[in-house]
Amino acid sequence: MVDFIVSSSNSEAYGLLDGHGDWPGHVAAVVGPEACGKSHLVRAWGAEHCAQFIQPGDDVATIPARSMIVLDNADDNAVPEEWLFHLYNWVKEVGGKLVLTSRENPTRWQVSLPDLRSPLATVTIGKIAKPDDMLITALLVKLFSDRQLQVDMAVIDYILPRLERSFAAVHSFVEQVDASALASQRKITKALVKNCF
Repeated sequence: MVDFIVSSSNSEAYGLLDGHGDWPGHVAAVVGPEACGKSHLVRAWGAEHCAQFIQPGDDVATIPARSMIVLDNADDNAVPEEWLFHLYNWVKEVGGKLVLTSRENPTRWQVSLPDLRSPLATVTIGKIAKPDDMLITALLVKLFSDRQLQVDMAVIDYILPRLERSFAAVHSFVEQVDASALASQRKITKALVKNCF
């Protein structure tokens, strides 16, 4: 998948989507903590496979045959259980594939609709952990490079142990460093990034 960095923290989920033809059923879930990169992964996969991103309450009967469907944040309380049950069944009926993202394994969702519990127990799971050092390093290098900012690896090594392990934190930190460097018209050094924590 283009523009997606694979590491030990996300390789299980990446492999699951990459091998979607081998799923035992028609539904898979990318599961992991908040800001671990679930949405980024399914967007990259979805772009490559012309997937349709569906929103809670959309008319599932309009989903064409053999479609790739993505429901992000499927464990959100705003997702109606009955609608999710119909989505699961419709995608199966039309020979499609459905990808969910969630913070918890679907078997641990607080579900009150009995008919939905059994289908959720059959969902194939790909887990994402919090980003590891390799992924954080690669992401920092990429984000600085995307902004055409030159940052020595010594500075990256300084940042790494001090940064929260989440994609949101990395993006926010790079934005802050960029703004600070622009405002002070200074090169990005350890002294500059120190003030951004």
